[in-house]
Amino acid sequence: MRAWLGFVVLFCALGTPALGVTVERVPRPAAGSWTVDLTPSHVLTPAVRAEVDEMARSLNDRGLGQLMVVMVDTTSPRRSHEFALELFNRWGIGHPGRDDGALLFIAYADRKAEIILGDGVDEPDDQVASDVVMAEEIVPAFKRGDPNEAVRGGAKGLKELIEDSRLNNPVAAADAPSAASDDVELTDWDREAFLSTPRIHVSTAEESSSSPNVGLFAGAAGVLGAAGLAGSAWLRRRPRKCRTCGTLRVRLGEAEDDAHLDAGQRSEESLGSVDYDVWWCSPCEDASVERYGRFFSGFKRCKRCSYVTGKQTSRTLRSATYDHGGEVEVTVRCGHCDFVSTSRHSTPRRTRPSSSSSSSSSSSSRSSSSGGGRSSGGGSSGSW
Repeated sequence: MRAWLGFVVLFCALGTPALGVTVERVPRPAAGSWTVDLTPSHVLTPAVRAEVDEMARSLNDRGLGQLMVVMVDTTSPRRSHEFALELFNRWGIGHPGRDDGALLFIAYADRKAEIILGDGVDEPDDQVASDVVMAEEIVPAFKRGDPNEAVRGGAKGLKELIEDSRLNNPVAAADAPSAASDDVELTDWDREAFLSTPRIHVSTAEESSSSPNVGLFAGAAGVLGAAGLAGSAWLRRRPRKCRTCGTLRVRLGEAEDDAHLDAGQRSEESLGSVDYDVWWCSPCEDASVERYGRFFSGFKRCKRCSYVTGKQTSRTLRSATYDHGGEVEVTVRCGHCDFVSTSRHSTPRRTRPSSSSSSSSSSSSRSSSSGGGRSSGGGSSGSW
């Protein structure tokens, strides 16, 4: 009888799928620690946990953000991204009013990895950086069977993501190219298209409360915007006539037009900051080159060669605090002529949260507890 009961218990244990830990049962890390490893064999080594804790402590002490690493065995039956997002918001990873947190979450037995970014470090550039960390650091290391290197590389990448974010580099963000910058040039036809586009009046909050047709106006603005983009594309591809002989020009392909561009223009195209169209007239053997600057390419105009081939990076020399401003060093390195320019800029001091809970949360923001941050779910997912 005992042997039979033992067999039944063993059968139930083996036949029942493993259930993961709940969000509520994931313990917060102890003070001074920013990692949690709930895997049965405690996959993370003490050395890696100490290294991650030091990265996270450095971020938090400088007021730049909060970084946490959590590793569990399985989240079954819940999806790992849903689990990680709820855990992020339950703990409030990040400083209040800044939402500058990042969570690296691993469901080891499920072979799933998640990066959850706080809303303050969830700009398009941050999303791209998050995808790179997941694709180049975390997933490959797990595929090699090296979970500790996956966590070390992932944490290092997220630390750099937070440090380089627009939230922590306001001067670099302000210097980013815009539609009105000299990094973008329009052809005469494009200027005509933009100038002839009807202007849309955007109502204020008081106007919207008294107008029942705000949705209609918004829809119309969207339609007009789409029409404007389509019209701009058509103008760029419209047939051209040679002003000398009247023959229709032929638009050359990407490989053919390089012969009519100089070295700097080819560098701009290869970097993706500017696109060129070359229209060829056979009878006159004449090439007409038209320039189209790309919005938000991330490249700056080089002060030496004047091509839009400068890649801008920034480094924090002095972090802003509640008592004083900070200082950043901005470097622009040209990908065409290799010219490097460096400048320093002051950043405004941080603003204290206006909520009454700021005093109670300030002490926790200096520990591994939550700081009041929130995420809407931005980040990256990976599996191996």
